[in-house]
Amino acid sequence: MKKTITLFLMLLCLSFASAQEKTINEITSFKIRNSGTLMDKTNNVDGYYFFYEVDKLKKGQKEYAIQILDNNLNDVATKSYVDNKNTFLVQSKFNNQALIFAMTNYKEKFYKLITFDRQANQVENIQIPVSKKEMRWLNAMKQTGNFNFLFPVDNKGFLFNYVRDNSKLGYGLKYVPTDGGTGWDYNSPEDSKLIHTLNPIEANEEVVVALEGTKKSLLSQTINYKVIVLDIKTGAFLFESKFDRKDNPRLVTNAFLTPEKNLVLLGEYFEAGDNIMKDKSLGLFSETLDLKGNIVSDSKISWVDKIDPMMPAEIDGKKKKKRGYIYFHDIVRTQKGTYYAIGERYRKTASAGGIAAMALSGGRSGNSVTQLTITNAAIFEFDEKFNLTDIKVFEKGKSRAPSITDFGSPQLNAHVLKSFGAFDYEFTQLDQKRDRFYATFIDYERLKGQKNKTAFKTVMYNAGSFSEDKIYLQEDKGRTQYRVMPGKLGNVMLLEYNKKDKTVQLHLEKLNVQ
Repeated sequence: MKKTITLFLMLLCLSFASAQEKTINEITSFKIRNSGTLMDKTNNVDGYYFFYEVDKLKKGQKEYAIQILDNNLNDVATKSYVDNKNTFLVQSKFNNQALIFAMTNYKEKFYKLITFDRQANQVENIQIPVSKKEMRWLNAMKQTGNFNFLFPVDNKGFLFNYVRDNSKLGYGLKYVPTDGGTGWDYNSPEDSKLIHTLNPIEANEEVVVALEGTKKSLLSQTINYKVIVLDIKTGAFLFESKFDRKDNPRLVTNAFLTPEKNLVLLGEYFEAGDNIMKDKSLGLFSETLDLKGNIVSDSKISWVDKIDPMMPAEIDGKKKKKRGYIYFHDIVRTQKGTYYAIGERYRKTASAGGIAAMALSGGRSGNSVTQLTITNAAIFEFDEKFNLTDIKVFEKGKSRAPSITDFGSPQLNAHVLKSFGAFDYEFTQLDQKRDRFYATFIDYERLKGQKNKTAFKTVMYNAGSFSEDKIYLQEDKGRTQYRVMPGKLGNVMLLEYNKKDKTVQLHLEKLNVQ
């Protein structure tokens, strides 16, 4: 399972120019998740931002710093921000125009959305009241550290997705524009007798695409999903797509807009009557709709008939493993009109640790006895009509993530675990000409007779051919937290936070890729 890795850099098989470095000092408290990458309008990196605590002030106040660097790690701006000690930062995002920080105050019970421009000047401050019931859910999320409130809309604004106390339990979706547009809210019905959840999966210059789930109670094993599509400018409901369990059960995992302004939904399809919570899918599907909800095309790709013959079986020792599944993280469209879906192979397996804990507790352990075992990277190539034309598999070591539920399907577990950072995928970068992209992963190498190694693995596509590169990493004794972030094209930025010295060390390194 991909974790906040405590590592320091060990340069073994990397060719690089003189590295650019930067040290940030005088940090009282820092969390790696409160840093990120600034992208330009062509999705290339042109800087970084960092949010950290500087000092504890009198009268229950804390001072924070917001620091912005350019893509060569030079200072752009550092600004001070003072807030109440009970205010807690839950998440931050960047949308090519502005930064947003989602904060909450547990004592006074409110969310606070604060936006800053690219020079760290504060632009807007929005407060949303939080009820006692909503605060209990927020406290539960704080215990796990898993927050998934913010969704950036490139060059337009941000979506803030939060729990609302309706008749049972619902959601609120608030749009915060950064391009001069109008903000809006889209909320679940207040008088509904069902539990409503919402998961935005795509937002662009035209629409918001989200998965809405409903069920009768928290303990219910039956969830009904549908895709809802909203107008990004007004929040108006445009249409919905229901995938009925009786005739057409499907699990949508990706969505994007084509140059022709059609919406493509990608995911897995099931046997009629199957429960997507429990049953195995039959294959992948792609459904193209216009922005009125009319189906333009719909195609299915069978695991058995189409994918298996094209994808090599994995071998563990001398045994061939079952095919398992693919979780797609990103879809890249190249200059020639083809699409590349970047994913990882996984399967549901028994968890030795979970089984041992269950045995020791006499069956009372709350641990899962199953897990997702995540293995090789896989890149699927599709033509302009989404016919599958090729599959490339790139070896990497296994990682494991405990199942959310032992009774749920592998696909549903993967969908939830992705939001918790369970996969090894890091990020993808595409150059301006759209003929080259980098897909990056954390790779756990288990070597016979040698100490295991951890590497930052890059798979590069360049005008029709693939190549690979690695930066090897080695664990330290726990004082340093480590993160790999995108750099200007062809580079990566390596961040090391020393908890004892309260410093952040940044290294910009050039990848050895062709």
